[in-house]
Amino acid sequence: MSSSTPRATNLTLEELDALRARARREAGPFVDPDVQRRFRVHNGEWATEVLGGPYGGPHALTWPELYLLHLAVQAEPTPPPPPRATAARLARELEEAPARRAAAEEAARQEEEWRDLVATLQAAGVRVEVRHNYTSHRHLEFYTQGGDHVYLLDPLHVGRLHRDARVALCHTPSNAPNLEYLEPTQDNRLPSCRTCLRHMRSAARRLTS
Repeated sequence: MSSSTPRATNLTLEELDALRARARREAGPFVDPDVQRRFRVHNGEWATEVLGGPYGGPHALTWPELYLLHLAVQAEPTPPPPPRATAARLARELEEAPARRAAAEEAARQEEEWRDLVATLQAAGVRVEVRHNYTSHRHLEFYTQGGDHVYLLDPLHVGRLHRDARVALCHTPSNAPNLEYLEPTQDNRLPSCRTCLRHMRSAARRLTS
């Protein structure tokens, strides 16, 4: 092994040889249940280096091997990060970085668009806020389903679009039963209802044209 190759342990080869010799000496023919009960390893790469061969998990170990790893944990309570797993994680993060940047840029674009739309309608005397649709029956303890709507605090009349105050922008007489319980949100979320957003963009264009 090259001296520049990252290792999963800081124990030297001499220290490892000494631990292996001690394990052969001390393990004996009978399993110590206390050692077996407290057995742990830092990670698979570390265990492989200590054993000098593949680590297949605790159930694949002989008693002397288990005892050796027990001694090694005491000799090295804080080993370095496992090099192969660390390299794989860094490579994965590097591969995923463009997607994360794109998602962040898209989120920023949507936030900016929302602020502009709100300001345009407010300049025309129409205040809005985001409200969540709790009419859906699929709101369980750990699961919710329902859109986040643009809720009008003032009436809106732009072109052929006419909405009263205190309704969602996507409100129509036919879908009114599906929008019965719209609750204010407290986390600065953006609306997710595509119909609301489509109407809001159309109204904003007319108001600024």
